[in-house]
Amino acid sequence: MTIDLSTVGRELGPLTGQYNWRDTALYAIGLGAGTDDLAYLLENPPHRVLPTYGIVPAFEPVFELLKATRGNMVTLLHSAQRTELVKPFPASGTLSTTAKIRGIWDMKIGAMIVIETETAVDGEPTARTSWQLLLRGEGGFGGERPPKLLNVRPPAGANPDFAVRVPTTENQALLYRLNGDINPIHSDPEVATAAGFDRPILHGLCFYGIAGRVALKELAGDDPARFKSFEVRFAKVVMPGDTLIVEGWKLGEPGTAAVTVTVEGSGDKAIAKGLFEYA
Repeated sequence: MTIDLSTVGRELGPLTGQYNWRDTALYAIGLGAGTDDLAYLLENPPHRVLPTYGIVPAFEPVFELLKATRGNMVTLLHSAQRTELVKPFPASGTLSTTAKIRGIWDMKIGAMIVIETETAVDGEPTARTSWQLLLRGEGGFGGERPPKLLNVRPPAGANPDFAVRVPTTENQALLYRLNGDINPIHSDPEVATAAGFDRPILHGLCFYGIAGRVALKELAGDDPARFKSFEVRFAKVVMPGDTLIVEGWKLGEPGTAAVTVTVEGSGDKAIAKGLFEYA
């Protein structure tokens, strides 16, 4: 085992930077937004920002903390993600993001690292994220039991409240990585092969964002102000060019829905467990 358990509790930040409508439009395009989503793409007001943009300012501090653990990044798998919106992102502003390694747990097959971030825009708290990241082969060190994992499921036998077919392109990962998620497993064939894949895979956060974009439109009137949070567990990889079926089921508690993502053709559940919360 090479992972450094003493990094638990380590904090980083605040890291600051500017963003504008071009940055948030690039993010939306990376998730497949198009002519039906012009409010997220054009500079003209009222410009909207997709709520899951909260992951973008978190990239740098999360990856810096991951490197501090000294784990083998080639073995990294993103196992779960949560984004909470405190208030909608304005079209532009100054970002300030802090991050902390909340814990490292032994999952036997690997070490699960949980990193949490908080982002403010122009000094106003705006978004929080939680990342569950598995480093395969780094397990076996013992310790406390890991935190409970998201276990929401669609209601048995119920038809979905929505089902939306979303094609991805062969270049989807190359476009999405321009947002700052430059892990070479998504772009470099040699790195992807070393990690056990036939070719570069699509970012989990890309199809996470696609699912969030669809759920926002179908459940919350495409209004970022109604977004509360979106949490998922990743189950299978997606390849650029795959077509995705995003489905959602309203749950018993108002403002909650189970969301899944299925790869058309194979039937694989890329996201089998997802919880979308909205006003």
